[in-house]
Amino acid sequence: MIRLAAAVCALSLFLTPSRADEVTTADGRRLVGVIQNETEDELTVLTCKDGPIRVLISDIRSRKAGKTAYDDFEAKKGEFEDTAEGHLKLGNWCRDKGLAWEARLEWRKAVALDPESEAARKALGDRKGKEGWTTFEDQQKAKGLEFFEGKWLAPDAIAKVMRARHPAQGWVLTATYRGDTDAAFLESWGERTKEASKFMWELTEGQMYVAQITITDNGGPADFTIVNKDLTKAKPGEYYAITIGNTIEAPGKILAYTFFHELIHLKYRRPEHCDNCRHCIMSSDPTASRLCDDGDHKSRQAKSCWGAIREFHRKDLALQPLTRKAKIGPVPDTKVIVKDRPPAK
Repeated sequence: MIRLAAAVCALSLFLTPSRADEVTTADGRRLVGVIQNETEDELTVLTCKDGPIRVLISDIRSRKAGKTAYDDFEAKKGEFEDTAEGHLKLGNWCRDKGLAWEARLEWRKAVALDPESEAARKALGDRKGKEGWTTFEDQQKAKGLEFFEGKWLAPDAIAKVMRARHPAQGWVLTATYRGDTDAAFLESWGERTKEASKFMWELTEGQMYVAQITITDNGGPADFTIVNKDLTKAKPGEYYAITIGNTIEAPGKILAYTFFHELIHLKYRRPEHCDNCRHCIMSSDPTASRLCDDGDHKSRQAKSCWGAIREFHRKDLALQPLTRKAKIGPVPDTKVIVKDRPPAK
């Protein structure tokens, strides 16, 4: 009973509508509901039928404001008592109005108040056995299914959907040179980025590359701070590059291996080196040419480097294990944007 009440409370956190909206995604999905939790990278649409669905801003083709069934719900819900029977009736009203997600929330509230409400239990799909009721959700989990965008699917099916939407992680990066330089140098660093992108593409079997990099010489905040022009090491004899806080101190002639190595340190917050896996680029071995995966990981770290990256992206990108045999196509283009300061007058 306590667990059920807590679950209802957690689900109800989604019910803070901000405004009605219709969002159309690049792959043709039409999501109608209310917008929640919008950031510069993603938003959540609390849809009428399937509940909360996360959408990357980059995946949105269009959006428009308009009235939805949630507006009617907000006006109607005050007419029902806060009792098991009241929530059962409100759930039935939601079902009839196409608010399938909200209907289930109301029926769960009814069950929280009256665990033996057979009408609410049946509406939810719960099943009664010798030891009591088993929720519909627990039945699905027992089959190895996961809830994904309003449906209960096998993990492989979810990965297939996600991979179709985002077949690869295309990094959008920034770099800046400390001090004044010319456009030719900044463009040459763009060419090095393209070399690193090709290296990343091959190492991850077509799952990561650099989609865009903006290179300036204004010295401002950036992923990469270029600290010299002419070396492959950021400081002679000390290191090739180093991640400090929220930036990478990088040499002007950065190696593709070093580029990806430091990017993993920065973006995935993996400060340690994977030195027991000498074949892995996250070791200290400058001859390494792979990323360790779960099948060949030897370090004391709990997860392999690629395994940790896959786990990091689990909810937004279906990265696949490395086969060492995959045939990949050509690396996608890297867009290089150069913004050098105009000469002083």
